[in-house]
Amino acid sequence: MNDINPYSILKVESDIANLIAEQHGRELSLCEQLINSYLNGFSTLPPISDSIGLRTVLLLLTTRGFNSLWSSFNLFKKGYYSQSIILTRSALEDWLTGEDCRTNTETLNLLLEGKDEFWKREFKFHQMAKRLPEQIADSWKSIYDSMSSIAHPRTPSLTMLFTPSKDIRLGAYYDKFHFLKAYQVWMVAISLLPEALYSIMESDGEDWWQVNSPLYATTLPEIERVKKQLENWNP
Repeated sequence: MNDINPYSILKVESDIANLIAEQHGRELSLCEQLINSYLNGFSTLPPISDSIGLRTVLLLLTTRGFNSLWSSFNLFKKGYYSQSIILTRSALEDWLTGEDCRTNTETLNLLLEGKDEFWKREFKFHQMAKRLPEQIADSWKSIYDSMSSIAHPRTPSLTMLFTPSKDIRLGAYYDKFHFLKAYQVWMVAISLLPEALYSIMESDGEDWWQVNSPLYATTLPEIERVKKQLENWNP
């Protein structure tokens, strides 16, 4: 196991964070711009006047997604990649649930009624995804399955704990491939959730969206750029 004194783990995290900032300043800067613009969107929200209904549920899901993405960002920029991906996966589940609530009243009503058995049905998120347009559903399944293999204690998540020399990683560490993977899926989530927030704003969000939508438009080519890097990875 790599040599980490538990009393100096904060120092190790600081060193790893500094290394990641040196190696990936461009990526981190874009993340900060995106998360800040997302946060600013909440300040433009009108009063939610539907009592407990669709807009309230969408706002809560979008807020929960923001909190997850903020925490996820702070984890992968310090070298905790699998933990970051777990939170990003949660944010994407919030987005998918919100999209399903818009068109599937069963989902909305069961959520409002607190019917917990609704979430115990096998493959519920995959069932929701099937109700999305086909191209989006296929993309969702691909990205969600890849995150699940890391979020759960499966072989891909466990092998992340081995160094190239087969020592075991404890705490924060730097690995370019793992950083790019965590960054890529985070970019997928941040490309979706702000638009969900905008839909809640109605006309009150027009100015915010006009200013920030060009920034969100940069996420797709960035996702594709990193995807090609990962596909062609040669350590």
